[in-house]
Amino acid sequence: MNFRFFKQHFSIPKANRLLKILLSIDILFILLHALFVFLVFKRIELGWSIAPFYLNNDDGYPEMFQYLQFVIGIIILIKLLIKTKKMGYVSWLLLFVLMLLDDSMKFHERFGSWATEKFNYVPMFGLRAQDLGELTYVAIFGSILLFFLVGGYYYGDKKYRKTAIDLGLLFAVFLFFGIGVDMLHEFINHNRYTLLFIVLLEDGGEMVVLGYFVWYLYFLLLKPTDHDTYLFQYFYKPKLK
Repeated sequence: MNFRFFKQHFSIPKANRLLKILLSIDILFILLHALFVFLVFKRIELGWSIAPFYLNNDDGYPEMFQYLQFVIGIIILIKLLIKTKKMGYVSWLLLFVLMLLDDSMKFHERFGSWATEKFNYVPMFGLRAQDLGELTYVAIFGSILLFFLVGGYYYGDKKYRKTAIDLGLLFAVFLFFGIGVDMLHEFINHNRYTLLFIVLLEDGGEMVVLGYFVWYLYFLLLKPTDHDTYLFQYFYKPKLK
């Protein structure tokens, strides 16, 4: 990976400090989860509860930190909307609010259970009925959000459209860990080691990608007005005519 590109075009000290803080905490929680699970494997008992440190504990410290990252992203998006007056950011603000509510209140799981009973889903394609219900949730609410995201892109100016591509790429990677890896559960032989790997990949991956997402939003808020380089240009550079 050519880090020179990022250092040259995406290096703002305040944004970089935020990224270092977020990633440091993310990685700390990931390592603690792996360590504590290893101790459980070895049947080494501690004198205090380690459950709050598990990445997949809905009431744990990592989950609370995940909520905090969403809140930081929401605050930055509000400031970005006020500063730039580009209405396209409203759709990203809605996305972050929905992700926070979904993560904290488990909307997708509740809707998945309701849809499974309502439409009498049965396991197919190697997926549980609950998984199919949750995919229905993604299809419905994802379509609504996609409508706003595409509308923001269509009516946005040239710079906003390029920024939206960057945000879309980051969101796609987030979905890969949040949905793709989650579905991977059903296609892997279940033992304690593969489950540990999946949890680290899914929940740890989500946390790290969200950290980068929040960093990029903060970078957008702080960057100079004449800055015209984008993340996707690292992978794709249009040919000059």
